[in-house]
Amino acid sequence: MAIAQPKPTSERRRRGVGIIFFAAGVALVVLGNLRARSQHSEKGAAMPEAFFGLNRMQAAKTANDVFAGALSGPAVMSKALWSLRWKYGMGRSNTIYAASLCADEINSDKGHLGRLLTQYYYGRVFPLGGIGGAPYGGKTGFAAFSHHVPDGGNVFVLFGPHIGFSPDGEPGKFLRNGQKALSTSCGALCAAYSQCTSGGMPADHKDMEQSWLREKLGPKCKDIKESSNPMVELALQAYKVIEEEILSIVNTDFGTGNLVLLGGIQINMPYGMPGYFKPMHFSIRAKGMEPRDLMPVFAR
Repeated sequence: MAIAQPKPTSERRRRGVGIIFFAAGVALVVLGNLRARSQHSEKGAAMPEAFFGLNRMQAAKTANDVFAGALSGPAVMSKALWSLRWKYGMGRSNTIYAASLCADEINSDKGHLGRLLTQYYYGRVFPLGGIGGAPYGGKTGFAAFSHHVPDGGNVFVLFGPHIGFSPDGEPGKFLRNGQKALSTSCGALCAAYSQCTSGGMPADHKDMEQSWLREKLGPKCKDIKESSNPMVELALQAYKVIEEEILSIVNTDFGTGNLVLLGGIQINMPYGMPGYFKPMHFSIRAKGMEPRDLMPVFAR
């Protein structure tokens, strides 16, 4: 039996320094975004004063009840990147990042997972998605993006729909800065649901992304309508069709590195509260390697 030899002191020292710099980098990104989000909220979020009392507690309770296991953006980022770094050697310099998230600007709020990952990866992201979060870039978009990977490097893809919560905890609604009335979140998903349950609409080549959402969600709208919480069920069903589409367009033909997929639902909480992300898929695969489920890292 071969006995593993102890690593040279210099190698241990280099690894220790690497751990310190990695942790410091993640901490700076996270703390900077949390501070900025707090300042952003103080500068004009249109919120009823009661929100900071019972309303805030209700919003948090509702979100936690319907999306058990959801974590803050910084928590998801820390758990995911740490596991990828030390088990698979994936870092900022040897990985490129793509996101298939809804184009809604609130998904770019401070502290949200998509924004944190973009900043971590040197401010660079390849946008695969459009309204609703579906990967409209398709096979061509993924192929183009994945072949930008550094030699021997890796690909990281974040995907999923989003759902907002009002200050009173109503899912599917969001109070945006500068507005007195609530608006829908996700607006595209809510519109597709409304269109499908009111008789449907023909495909429109001038509205291709919305047409895709109607086509995919149409067969599910009856069950969504009959569920106890249609807006939550809408987000869950949207996640399923987005995940199915992601898995149908990705491949590992870009080289010898790893392909990581992180999917879930972005939860837009009222301003004054951090956004959350409900992980629903976390896997890694490579050419010649079967996909491995990494979801247990979020249970630790």
